[in-house]
Amino acid sequence: MTMRCCAYSLAVFILADAQFNIPIPFGNIGLKKSSDGNLEITSNEGFSLFGFGGKRNLKLVAGNGTFNVEKEDIGIVNGSEYGGSGAFSFDKQRGIDVGQNVTLGGQTAVGGPGREGNFLMDLLHAIQNLTKKSS
Repeated sequence: MTMRCCAYSLAVFILADAQFNIPIPFGNIGLKKSSDGNLEITSNEGFSLFGFGGKRNLKLVAGNGTFNVEKEDIGIVNGSEYGGSGAFSFDKQRGIDVGQNVTLGGQTAVGGPGREGNFLMDLLHAIQNLTKKSS
């Protein structure tokens, strides 16, 4: 009986356009099925107390020739963000895309295929700005 109930619930979720938002401490988990057949699962967490804290986000989209994973992990120190984010996606019309971003004190270095030189230069510039001696 329980197995049958679970099977019906799963079938309704897969076949129907639906959206769920489940609260968790300091964030939420979201499930959404769009009209074009894509299933989106998100997880958002964050906390900031007097400019110190962090945030973590994860997004997974799959269905109808599309697959996308995005992740962000950020620490907040004295009101400035430090951390990284990345994405991997496949779309039947656009192909494969891979990206990586690094944020250091309000400056973001954007990376990915074909952007290696700019990524390294932006990253070095951000590090130099962080390590400058104030006079």
